Amino acid sequence: MTNLTIYQQAVREMYEAIAGVDTVETCKIQYNAVIEGKTSTHEADVYWEFTDGDLTYKAVIQAKEQASLAELFVFLRMLRDIPGQVMGVIVTQPVYQKDIKDMAANAGILLYELTQPITGEIWEPVVSNVKVSVDKVWVKQAKEQAGLDDEPIQVSVEPKYSFIYDEAGNCLDTVQGIFDQYGKQQQASGRQTIVHTFAAPTFLQTNHALVPFIKLDNITFDVELVNVNQWAGVDMAADILESTVRYFGK
Repeated sequence: MTNLTIYQQAVREMYEAIAGVDTVETCKIQYNAVIEGKTSTHEADVYWEFTDGDLTYKAVIQAKEQASLAELFVFLRMLRDIPGQVMGVIVTQPVYQKDIKDMAANAGILLYELTQPITGEIWEPVVSNVKVSVDKVWVKQAKEQAGLDDEPIQVSVEPKYSFIYDEAGNCLDTVQGIFDQYGKQQQASGRQTIVHTFAAPTFLQTNHALVPFIKLDNITFDVELVNVNQWAGVDMAADILESTVRYFGK
């Protein structure tokens, strides 16, 4: 395979990501596609046809080093020759000319402007399947002392704002800090299940005035190294889907 430009690579990643889209039904997805128009056939980097159950939409995706007015006119003629509700997508470098942006917006052409290369691999730890286990006996006693029955004790859902304290009331860390501790130790791809226990009594801050802390038992979660550049295609595919549906007024 010849070396791809960053724009062609982005289109390739879109194509690969579309296979994982489950919010709509994909009717057809083609790479290096040949599309039958009303008057002639057309070539495109990617052709995506999908339905939301009520309407069928089509997206024609092209990689271009530069999106000029001339390029837009040629692309627009293609789009108008393809029957149905067709959205055009051009993956290109940043566009600064207002007339080009205006024409693209009015014609139903999404300009996907890349400001930097997305090629290469950037590996970062990703945490999932988080379960915070508390000392149920301790929590029950604390609720009884506060005069509470089955009222739930709310805690922060944001790991970086979930503060952890020792028995003396000193802040030790956050839940995010625990995630980061194991993420830095992760050396290879592959999911690992972590059960983080506490050697001394440890407490999680709550949002409840009468029970400001609850005693922790352990925190269980999965951590794996993921190439975050793989997410670019997922984000772009989702953006195309949303833009297409919005443009056609649904």
